[in-house]
Amino acid sequence: MQGSARSLAWVMSFVVACSARGNDPPVPTDASTRTDTPAATDVPAATDTPAATDTPVATDTPVATDTPVAMDVPAAIDATMPVDRPAPVDVPVAMDAPMSGTSQQIAAVRATPIGTASLRVEGAVVTYTVSATLRSDGMVSSTDPAGFFVQADRSGPALFVAVDPATLSPAPVPGDRVGFTVTRISSPTPATHWAAEIGGFVRTASGASLGALLQDVSGASDLVTGLLNYEHELITLTATITNDFGAGGVGFLQASIATAALPADPLLRLRIPIDVRTALGLRNGCRFTINATPMWRYDVTAQASVWNVRDVSGVTCPPLIVDAGTDVPRDTGRPDTGTPVGDDRVWVLRVGDGVTPLSGSAVPVNIEAYNGSTGTPVGSPIALPTVGSAGNQPLTLSGTAGAEGTLFRSLDGRWVTLGGYTHAVGTLGASGAQAQRVIARINAAGVVDTRTVLGSTVDRSAMRAVVSVDGSEFWSIHSGGSTGDVVYTSFGATLGTSVTNREVFRGLSLFGQQLLAAGSNPTASGVYATSSLPRSAGGFIAPLPGFPLAMTLSPYGIAAFDRDGNGAADVIFFGDDRALLSGGGLQCWRLSGATWSMVGNVTNLTNPIRGLTGRTQGANYVLYGVTAETRARLQRIEVDAATLTGAVTTVATAPLNTTYRGVALAPR
Repeated sequence: MQGSARSLAWVMSFVVACSARGNDPPVPTDASTRTDTPAATDVPAATDTPAATDTPVATDTPVATDTPVAMDVPAAIDATMPVDRPAPVDVPVAMDAPMSGTSQQIAAVRATPIGTASLRVEGAVVTYTVSATLRSDGMVSSTDPAGFFVQADRSGPALFVAVDPATLSPAPVPGDRVGFTVTRISSPTPATHWAAEIGGFVRTASGASLGALLQDVSGASDLVTGLLNYEHELITLTATITNDFGAGGVGFLQASIATAALPADPLLRLRIPIDVRTALGLRNGCRFTINATPMWRYDVTAQASVWNVRDVSGVTCPPLIVDAGTDVPRDTGRPDTGTPVGDDRVWVLRVGDGVTPLSGSAVPVNIEAYNGSTGTPVGSPIALPTVGSAGNQPLTLSGTAGAEGTLFRSLDGRWVTLGGYTHAVGTLGASGAQAQRVIARINAAGVVDTRTVLGSTVDRSAMRAVVSVDGSEFWSIHSGGSTGDVVYTSFGATLGTSVTNREVFRGLSLFGQQLLAAGSNPTASGVYATSSLPRSAGGFIAPLPGFPLAMTLSPYGIAAFDRDGNGAADVIFFGDDRALLSGGGLQCWRLSGATWSMVGNVTNLTNPIRGLTGRTQGANYVLYGVTAETRARLQRIEVDAATLTGAVTTVATAPLNTTYRGVALAPR
């Protein structure tokens, strides 16, 4: 790929476009005249460490949780398994080909001076959407707002539209072909040039091929020197991390990387959200592939960027050197069992209105937040909608179905997910009554989105749990009589797909590129696993070796950990709602070789456990469980790893005519 040819095509097409508008703004041709996007820092007044440095930051220090991992086989969980997606392919393109009319329109926007405008863009393809990054004060970072990227030709140019997709109708998604009029161009920092306001938004088509726009820049020697010709364009790239991570702006880290064409350019970086880096276990020396994301930048620094776990595949890392008896080094990826910042903040789901006795009828749902260390309530409860409004569906649950209402924090830490029904409050037999099954995702600010439904796929089945990597796609479990389904769908969809063999499950978790499910079936009971994340029919889920091949256990919530740093989960806790004298409570299982075996039950519990989440604390554990009682309690359980002795504290007890169900560490 030759930057000079791309620049010539860009300039010639821009001249044609501008002459048609009676306007002749300056054309940026080199790094000194760029009007492109800084992506790694906040406004100059921000207190973040400058993004262009490699200085380690507090977020790169040890955290207290274990690594999300992906299983190659049920017995061993492999953190380096690539995402279940086809490998990106670079298709050669003549870089001196003239741009399309849409590309000329995009070029005109990019070169127009800051301020008001009236520039129409027609037929652009949406390549990617991003959510806003929040600062510590809850305000949106000025350099990382919500928005979407558009492009028309593989060779560019491309444009970032700093308008929240959720405020547009229909909300743009990748593959949409759209049109809009740019009415304001902004420059939050000197080098930033975005479409800040638009009007006349329309979607003219959907399902456009992003592969036709994707370019492999692993071999591009001008990726830094010709950055102007790549910014915001859809790229794939294979690289190796060459130093430790440092500050990359609010919520982000960055590190130098080496590609085949640029083995030692200090201005080529990987930029990644803190939680995504943690989930993937990326560190100095790891090799990875970015699947398909827009090229970002900070001034003259080229920042190959990812926003979600699914944006990265093919992760391979050098072996870890770990002293005997120590916990996993903090550079490794960790499962969604919490990253405490000070005291734990814990969410627990409550069903019931506190007035009407619970029954199998549909009841309202609220989420309460607590400081797990002190038991102090945090803020007001989050009420799930009971009537539809502004595209959101109602979400209710059965008052007495103990397996419903599981909470899960997404692997990237930004969302808590759950599932329910669109029934009106009071609907009889809620779990089996026909209606849409609905998925909710909730962010750290308590904003609830219930636009995702599953259609006729499981409209008569009990909905029990929902998990997600990053809030853009979901896996859920359902039960109808003696059969069950694992269903996949994407955010905002109206239909789900059954993706594995049919088994009945009560609990569901997600680690790396794998599902873990808790079930009790005639042929097996305990924890089941997939070998990858299934997105279409034909996937397989099977019990982990060592768990009983009979219906003897009664498992619910799962918390898994990697304690020896070898990339495989080797400790699993799960709640079991049988009577304590019959083996119920909180069980601990450990992997030895290729087989799982039961270590024992955590002591000092007075009731069986259903909902479960937690984290490590040195060599030990801090778990949060919901008891299997009529008026359930949320409990903090500090577990001694050597003896399984539990120090149990009740955080909260459900009020009269309500009960608790699922529990999760709060989103960040």
